[in-house]
Amino acid sequence: MARRDKTERLLNLVFAMMSTRRAISRSDIRENVAGYEDARSDDAFERMFERDKDELRSMGLPIETVSDSLGEVLGYRISPSEYEFVDLELTPEDIIVLGVAAQVWDQAVLSAPAQTALRKIEAKYGKSAVTPPAELSGLVRFQAQDVSLPVLLTAAREKRVVKFDYHNRSGVHSVRKIEPWALICRQGNWYCIGFDLDRMDQRTFKLPRVHGTVRITAEKHSSPRPDHPTIEIPQSENIVAATITVAAGHGAMLRRNSTSLDQTALGDRIEVRGVLADLVEWTLLALAHVVTIESPALEAEIHAASKALIAAHPAGFTEGASGA
Repeated sequence: MARRDKTERLLNLVFAMMSTRRAISRSDIRENVAGYEDARSDDAFERMFERDKDELRSMGLPIETVSDSLGEVLGYRISPSEYEFVDLELTPEDIIVLGVAAQVWDQAVLSAPAQTALRKIEAKYGKSAVTPPAELSGLVRFQAQDVSLPVLLTAAREKRVVKFDYHNRSGVHSVRKIEPWALICRQGNWYCIGFDLDRMDQRTFKLPRVHGTVRITAEKHSSPRPDHPTIEIPQSENIVAATITVAAGHGAMLRRNSTSLDQTALGDRIEVRGVLADLVEWTLLALAHVVTIESPALEAEIHAASKALIAAHPAGFTEGASGA
């Protein structure tokens, strides 16, 4: 019942702010908008109204605060012309793309506006229309390792030069200075295509290999951007799926990049999908707490990496060594 009353109060508030050309004052809202009569004091009303106003704004409603020449707040209003839905006439393919885009930002800082926009489209086309097909669900997403994505998108849009620390496939560190052109997701991984100002050529950068903060500079792009930049991904980057069981509370990188996670008697059963080299790195970080590995390719790589580690540091793995 409480939830229904709050919904009715929010709707009444929206109608009140849209139905008048002048701003509606707080006193008028408390006196005339149904739902606020239960406020037992001025302070209780202020808290209720502020929460309602913030919630409506988070839904995308353009609530305007109207003030006089001295800065005194006169009241609030919603312009129908700013709130009305623009008829976009989207094709089924357009709607699927928008659904996937909203899915990308689901766990990111743009989650709230993305979901608000999606709800408005659902109101016209129906919820089922904006649900991505099963084969696309989860394929394009924003993960913890893609933290530089929003910054690079901003730099590409504003045509600004960026600097960042980068580790290539061999683990070699370098500081890169590039003009980002576009960001593309392939096989669940994000890549930045841009012009490398030190090498004076186009380069492709895998976002998980970007370390630290991406710094946007004041420099503008100087090289012409191709209309359709091509992405160059090494063919040797083998994409595999694996199921790894680790002890509870361990395997942070595996958890961050998991597609599903279930608790079992042996530990947490984590399903991951990605470049084999990345899966090897994440698994090795938690190797002491790994219970099982269900992937022949990953298991073979972990076995080889373990043998190489023992061969490189034999004293540390000698049974009965001093201090053991």
